[in-house]
Amino acid sequence: MNTNTFNSIILAFGLTIFNLASEAQEYKRNTFDYVNLASENFPECNDDTYETLDKSLQAIQQNQSKFAVSNSEQVYNSNKDCFAVYDVYGYSLFRNGKWFEGLQIIEEGIKKFGSVPELIKRKSDMSLEMAQLGIGQKNIDGNSVYKSNSVEYEEEQFILENYKSALIDLEYLAENYNRAEEVFYIAKIHQVLGQYDKSNEWFNKLTQDEKYKYEAIFNIADNYISQNKLKEAETELNKVLKDNPKSGVILEKLADIYRKQGEKDKANEFEMQGIYYNNIPYFSDIEYSAESYKLLILFGTDEASAQEKIDKLNEVYKQKDPAYTTDLCLTILLLHANHGNGVEGRATEILESIGKPAVEKVNLLFQQDVSTCTITYLGDVMASAKEESSWELMTQYLPYIANMPMTLIPPNLPEKMIKFDEQRGLIEILKVVKPLLDPSSEETDDPMAELAGFGQYVYYSALKDIKKSKVKKVAKELNYTDKELNLLEKKLE
Repeated sequence: MNTNTFNSIILAFGLTIFNLASEAQEYKRNTFDYVNLASENFPECNDDTYETLDKSLQAIQQNQSKFAVSNSEQVYNSNKDCFAVYDVYGYSLFRNGKWFEGLQIIEEGIKKFGSVPELIKRKSDMSLEMAQLGIGQKNIDGNSVYKSNSVEYEEEQFILENYKSALIDLEYLAENYNRAEEVFYIAKIHQVLGQYDKSNEWFNKLTQDEKYKYEAIFNIADNYISQNKLKEAETELNKVLKDNPKSGVILEKLADIYRKQGEKDKANEFEMQGIYYNNIPYFSDIEYSAESYKLLILFGTDEASAQEKIDKLNEVYKQKDPAYTTDLCLTILLLHANHGNGVEGRATEILESIGKPAVEKVNLLFQQDVSTCTITYLGDVMASAKEESSWELMTQYLPYIANMPMTLIPPNLPEKMIKFDEQRGLIEILKVVKPLLDPSSEETDDPMAELAGFGQYVYYSALKDIKKSKVKKVAKELNYTDKELNLLEKKLE
């Protein structure tokens, strides 16, 4: 199993244990007796309705929840004959920050059609998100919006009610459809509620599941630690470590156990291994050692000056083989701890000089969840090496820039694609730009509309050094309308 995948799944749920002793009862959730609501009457929508609803789902993926709401609302107001209308409209409202309105629509669908698993699953997902974010935060179009709930609730009681509601939904789904995902979430909810034995009962159902077995065992160990059953926790974690020897999450958890048991030296050794494997690319072939740990600390902290780091990097480049140097350079880019001091730039230059032998791992890092600055540096290497496998990844990534949250500086990937291949880069950029050139967006008075496509300027800046006649010719070949051509010319001024 890929240990990077293991680490990310373990951390994804993000539940926080808290004191649930509050007696406040301000917030209540509707619950349903799904057994008595059981029905096989789950009518499907016609093709035209599905096509329209799909536009809302696509808009949500593109961080355009306002359009998703207006589009699905029109369907809801004219056609309530299939459950998917309730699902998509409710989900659109929820993603637009209208939590309670979205839940109400989903519940209307359940009342009308019965225990539709898709609606119950959607309701449980909403409940989990509300429980995890609490009363002061919402995620809207890729951005965290704080102090966003107009109604005041007592936070701990609000969180508890949402977890309880999610449990009812998930337990029905688990009992009737036997899906591992629901079992996992049930176990996690019991864990956050401090019901560790109950949590382990559910996690034990997953220890033979190929996808969830390692997560299940890890969480069983976590529950044992919470109960101070340290030996039992150590036994469970070593089961996982056997197949995931480079999992920093497991190594650091074992370090905690050894420290609690008074085994200080062993705890320190496991902690250093955990720190090391948590901060290098999962595909790196540089094994943990005193030397490699020292290098990680050198490049990942401020203990050394930028020049000292560059000197060390140059020394490695001269003395080590290209494979080792590639792994170190990619570690530096992954760490993102040297932004603006020249170290990341030097690592990129070395990767470019290594060339094609570095591309396979450059591509692997490109597909990880890395900073947008790292994407730009990797784009430099890709543009220099000009491997077709890299081009495919760049093309796939290109559309995501259009709807990145305004909290992120977009990667300068379009420029790197032009550097890779001007003609092909121009075509791909213009393909992405065409649907973004909406004449109505130029006429709106909504100040938020200007921010919706915050990162789109990187598309146009990449085209400014290309002859306008060439850009216009390719745009016409891509069936740009006259209005779209005019808007494109304005963007390129």
